[in-house]
Amino acid sequence: MLFLPQMSERAEDSLQKIAKISLFTAAAACVVLWLVRIYYALSFFTPFMMVTTGLEEESLFSVWKFTQHQAVYADPYRIPFAASYFNWAYYWFYGSITSACLHLLHLDAIWIPTIGRLVTLGLTCVAGAMFCLTAREFVTAGLFAQRPFRWAWCVIAVTSPLIGFWSITVRPDIGALLFEWAGLYLILRCLRNQDNRLIVVAALLFYLAWAFKQSSVTIVTGSALTLLLFRRWRPLLTLCVVWWSLAVATLVVGGHTYCECLLFSQRHLPLVMSMAFKNALRAEFKNPFLVLCLAAMLVLLWKARPLRSRPAETALVLVASFSICFALVTAGKAGANDNYYIPVGWAVMLGFALASERMHARWLQAGLIVCSWLIVAGIALTPTGKTFYYNYRGQDAAHRLIADKLAHLPGPAIVTDRYSNLPWVQTIAPHFVLAYTYRYDRSAGIPFEDGGWEGLAQQGYFATIVYDQMGNPPPFFLDKYTLVDEYRDAWSDFKFYRRIQSAP
Repeated sequence: MLFLPQMSERAEDSLQKIAKISLFTAAAACVVLWLVRIYYALSFFTPFMMVTTGLEEESLFSVWKFTQHQAVYADPYRIPFAASYFNWAYYWFYGSITSACLHLLHLDAIWIPTIGRLVTLGLTCVAGAMFCLTAREFVTAGLFAQRPFRWAWCVIAVTSPLIGFWSITVRPDIGALLFEWAGLYLILRCLRNQDNRLIVVAALLFYLAWAFKQSSVTIVTGSALTLLLFRRWRPLLTLCVVWWSLAVATLVVGGHTYCECLLFSQRHLPLVMSMAFKNALRAEFKNPFLVLCLAAMLVLLWKARPLRSRPAETALVLVASFSICFALVTAGKAGANDNYYIPVGWAVMLGFALASERMHARWLQAGLIVCSWLIVAGIALTPTGKTFYYNYRGQDAAHRLIADKLAHLPGPAIVTDRYSNLPWVQTIAPHFVLAYTYRYDRSAGIPFEDGGWEGLAQQGYFATIVYDQMGNPPPFFLDKYTLVDEYRDAWSDFKFYRRIQSAP
């Protein structure tokens, strides 16, 4: 009779060891992939001409404009048809640091992407420290109260492929996540300690998250729903009044062009359900803990009624639930990616760690083992697939060659590859870094100055036009432009056209 309990205890110890090894292996794999991506994206010796995430060139152009004391927010329907989609604090923060670095280190504008990526990497480290602090303070029992499990869990959350290139790209997502998570940390402390003084600071942090990226409203909404559920009227009123007052004041002060860029510039982008479904699957594939953690949290919270006994878990469930609903809509927008699921991933992973003390040990450990090895398998297959791809340096050679050829061709010029219109590639103003929404706005019948860039080309405005393999020159090219050069490699096929009137 004593033999079976001993075997059961031994089997449970073995299962826990396997779970620990699996988590450590997954954490190590995430860190290795993260470091490899950093290696291929950053260099202190060579400023790579490449993008790490979609539409990064638009952010780079806006940051450059800030460093040149030009208006960041401009009419996207007027020459050069560029747009700034994100909020003011993002451009101010990145632009200020970039300006200081360029001035103090006597650097050219070509170093702007490197500086911006280093800024994002720093924000990622601070955000990761904030996640670790939250886990250490609130996870006091269960498997993740053990330091090895908690550290491995935090490392996976911060460096998982879902974070991926977002941690080293010039975009506002990580900065917004940092402020959102800091605000949530204060909300959780308020729920635990009944200290309403923290609400004002939390509201300011949530505002800063919105001021980085205007779609970063999921955690503040989940926090407000939690306060509403628990009938914490004074904190709820304080949170809403402070946040909305700051947001409305910002929009009023920003003016018409700012509001147009911030709120309405993407109104013609279609919502595609297949895109939303694809991005949801990508997010789950990059962080297999998403579904496991959310399902476990929902089940355990349902069994733990009344909800007042589990305020932190309730808050995280509401944050995660609203974030998923929000992501299912916003990630279906043309051009969207799985980055909308990053706040979801952090919320469910912390909630899972909180709820682990009430889970059946074997089921918990088995789930951790399976999901850990799914992450490891996905990362191991990285060299053969595109989902976790890490090396975009191949773009650098093409952009450098385009820059060299454009230096010997007259301007103004436009390249159908948007990155090649950035000032360190195409040096003659204006720089036609066309907004991603350009073709959608054209299809919607929005009038552009002089008929858009196509109208300008038809008038002979451009001295040089460079087409890549994705586009075919319109018929009027036969009359106004002539092919003068071409560049082709394994990934690119650029044709250089020069205006006939300016040809020698």
